[in-house]
Amino acid sequence: MDRRPARRQAFVALFLFAALVVAVLTGMANRQPDPAQLAAQVVTATPPPPTPTDTPVPTATATATPSPTPENTPLPDTPTAVPPTATPVPTATPLPPTPTPLPPVGAPVRLQIPKIGVNAAVESVGLTPDGAMGVPQNHDNVAWYNLGPKPGEPGQAVIDGHVDSTTGPAVFWDLNKLKPGDQIIVVGSDKIARKFVIRTIEAYPEDQAPLQKIFGPAPGTHLNLITCDQSTPFDHSRHTYLGRLVIYADLAP
Repeated sequence: MDRRPARRQAFVALFLFAALVVAVLTGMANRQPDPAQLAAQVVTATPPPPTPTDTPVPTATATATPSPTPENTPLPDTPTAVPPTATPVPTATPLPPTPTPLPPVGAPVRLQIPKIGVNAAVESVGLTPDGAMGVPQNHDNVAWYNLGPKPGEPGQAVIDGHVDSTTGPAVFWDLNKLKPGDQIIVVGSDKIARKFVIRTIEAYPEDQAPLQKIFGPAPGTHLNLITCDQSTPFDHSRHTYLGRLVIYADLAP
């Protein structure tokens, strides 16, 4: 049997298959990629850049602290709950107590000067018609000037007395023997004995006695005693000495 026709057919079939393969490979090599597909691949493959955020500027450079290894990391103690301390509510500051008004000072009823043995009743006088301070009617008494403060009230209380009489020495005869630091006691109608300490003793001519200093207002609580200065000449026409003796005293603390 002649086999040449069968061989020829097989050779032709092999040639055609080879030509088909070459044609397919040539077509794939010449095929251009689709730009849209390439763009899609680029977009998909390139991740979008991160959205910028506001980064706080550090005020100090922090020192990196190495993290402890797990085996060396101590377990934190379980905190014990501490009950909150109650804050006390402040109380209102109480107002200072209202000072109790002092009882009124009683009018003077007796004058005592222990050093010279005086213990005299006190009369109350004002001004005479000629504008002078009145004097006690009894030579053994003294007189308080009732137009000024009472002894023990703020200001200057004034008490006068005679130094002598037609029959002899009077209540203030020894007043010139007193010294600074000696005590004078005035007993009031309120039964309170108030002590005064002599500060100074002054002598003046009759017409030069400083009335403002003796009778005028002054801070503090004072008592002034006034009498005739028996060391000066006596004016027989007017029945008075030509000088005045004034004792200035302050309320004892």
